[in-house]
Amino acid sequence: MRDVRCKAMTTNENPFWRFSLAVYGEPGVAEACLSLQDSDVPDRLERDRHALDVNLLLFCCWAGRCGRRLNSTDMAALIAAAEPWQREVVRPLRGVRRSLKIYEATAGAAAERLRAEVKAQELEAERLEQALLHAALPLTETSPAPSAAIANLQLYFIQAGRLPDMNDFADLAGLVTAAFRDIVPPLNALWQLQDWPEPDPSRTASEAVVEPA
Repeated sequence: MRDVRCKAMTTNENPFWRFSLAVYGEPGVAEACLSLQDSDVPDRLERDRHALDVNLLLFCCWAGRCGRRLNSTDMAALIAAAEPWQREVVRPLRGVRRSLKIYEATAGAAAERLRAEVKAQELEAERLEQALLHAALPLTETSPAPSAAIANLQLYFIQAGRLPDMNDFADLAGLVTAAFRDIVPPLNALWQLQDWPEPDPSRTASEAVVEPA
């Protein structure tokens, strides 16, 4: 586990965190991110459908908001910065929170209080992960580029070895629209996202990336 030296960073010192809070608070974004992360929805049988990191999805949009189209080296550095913390801290906390929900009916208010405390710790762990990402690739919002955000999301999916379906396109369009609400209409975002590069079976997931122009 890498040393989290950016843990003292406050919300005001991390523009990526402020951006994420604003975007995540937009209607439908939380549900879209949850769907892309996993399937913690009662009418779905599968869980961890894509096992994507919501913080990396948000960073793809943040980079686009900063006019930055990520390349494979950028993405590898971001994944290396976030994945150990996500695996060893965020996901275990998420698992405890979900497990406690099952016991609320039998353990009552005590389990509910404990779950609320774990949820708060999980949110703090997410904030610290975003600090790691910001430290790995500090960016400043300059010239918003929705096309860069879309290319960044494509890069993350492909490098993760994932191929989106129509439901994923709708979720990604909602995320891009929220990140660029002043620029991109929802249907335009959906149309641009469906122009998705086909994976090359002769290349590995880490090699099949969208290179910047």
